[in-house]
Amino acid sequence: MNALSNRDAFDRITEDDAFQATELLLACIFNDNSLLIECGLEPDDFAEGVHQIAFREALELYEGGQHVNAVSLKPFMPKLVSSNRFGDVTPATYLSNLMMLGADPMVRRNIAGAIEVIKSVSLGRQLAREAQIAGEIAAEGHTLLTLADEIEHMEQRLKELKARFRETTSIASPGASYLSMFEASAKRDGVLGVPIGLPEIAKVLSEPVFEAGNLYGLLSSSGEGKSSLTMQLIYHAVSHGHPTLFLSYDQSAAQCVRQMIAQVHEISVRQQREPSRLMTDYERDKCVLFATEINSKPFDIIRCQREGVDKLVAYARRFIKKRANGKTPFIVIDHIGKVKPKNDKLSADRISGEVTVELKALADEIGASVLILNQRNGESGRRQNPRPIAKDLYGGEGAKADYDAIMTLYRPEKYKKEMERVAATTQDWKVINTVFGSEIEGIAEIASIKVRFGDPSIVETVKFEAEYTRYVSQKPKRQQEEMF
Repeated sequence: MNALSNRDAFDRITEDDAFQATELLLACIFNDNSLLIECGLEPDDFAEGVHQIAFREALELYEGGQHVNAVSLKPFMPKLVSSNRFGDVTPATYLSNLMMLGADPMVRRNIAGAIEVIKSVSLGRQLAREAQIAGEIAAEGHTLLTLADEIEHMEQRLKELKARFRETTSIASPGASYLSMFEASAKRDGVLGVPIGLPEIAKVLSEPVFEAGNLYGLLSSSGEGKSSLTMQLIYHAVSHGHPTLFLSYDQSAAQCVRQMIAQVHEISVRQQREPSRLMTDYERDKCVLFATEINSKPFDIIRCQREGVDKLVAYARRFIKKRANGKTPFIVIDHIGKVKPKNDKLSADRISGEVTVELKALADEIGASVLILNQRNGESGRRQNPRPIAKDLYGGEGAKADYDAIMTLYRPEKYKKEMERVAATTQDWKVINTVFGSEIEGIAEIASIKVRFGDPSIVETVKFEAEYTRYVSQKPKRQQEEMF
């Protein structure tokens, strides 16, 4: 076992090394049972059957609240083993010898290195299995469609494998993780992420960018301009060179581009629907040029139908492989309520949780900013003040757990008109005037129902220009000379 502590980092790690490392780990587990959980290993990570049985039964004993040692494991161990690695002793005697070894403090000093050796060899072993599977699939003969499915299954298995080992190794050094992020931010003079299209959103979220690895939500009701705001955020990311994928259950690619043209070039959707009659030659040329240029950007739109979250994740991974360019990717899903659940009998909060936990893991895995659109449920219709709150989220207040931040878009003008249509008493009109006041035409409120590191009470207002379906800041821009 001394060879483990003297190993050079560039030496090739073998199964023999893993055998020695496993002995050291089991010896230390008998001294400190909490290592069973902290090591992040599973029974299949060990090559020898005796080690697999010992680790599996030890986990069950520990999770059942029992102490784990060679004595408590003895009833579960086989009488004999066929491998000559264990010599002439029985498995029970072998474990007893390891328990005595673990009492030595010097042995326990090498536990971190032993765990890394076991992980390395286990990962290599499992990659070899995947290579064998790939060879068998290629030899059997498949159609293009079935091959694509097999590749997706393999990618999912490898993703889970990578995530499990990465997760357990990253826990050991939180300070190092922070310093790495701190130094990277200093080099860039800022946080790694996707630029935010409106300064009001950045202020509400208390973030300069949509940060890489974070999951964001946008909550609004139908008809308040959620899609319009989304197109602005997407185009801003695309125009700054960030790979952007829009997974849309509502709008087609053509509709998205049409709305972007309206926002960027002030050529309304109505004009674009009748270009011969309502547009000049110059405006038509602008539209053609915009559509041509957008094709050269790292930007894809996938029109979704009944895809579940696993398929969306597969789309995102495929997109990153094709479009990665070193800048933080931006993945947008419209909207969570239309993602096909794995079990449609679950409650909305459980369904939402299934989706958000996978997309949060995706954001972390590929270093992307992920934005999920939420359409408000019917909760607000039962309140006199319809401003959005956490209960309006798809799945309710409990559904916000996996989000890093959730912003809201609220157009009071929409709700005021709805309430005015059914107002029947003086009290009704008093409530309307109290809640909404006046001077709200074309005004939208940007707020939040969750932020991690900021003030959740910040509310900003922007102006909605309906003709061009876009939001603009109300505050005048500073003159050029004031900026120096």
